Amino acid sequence: MSGHGHSESGLRHLIAFLGTLVTGFAFWGGYVSGAQGWWWTAFGLLIIYGGIYKIIDA
Repeated sequence: MSGHGHSESGLRHLIAFLGTLVTGFAFWGGYVSGAQGWWWTAFGLLIIYGGIYKIIDA
């Protein structure tokens, strides 16, 4: 993350928003899926994490 200037601030907001969304999704997913479906939530979070990581890396 070197010298991107203004766009870096927008990226931070995007990451913060996605992080909030993921947290909300995790709570909702855990509530809906219950004890048996917790791994669906974990699997989904791994996919989302990978997506966010690629966005940051781009």
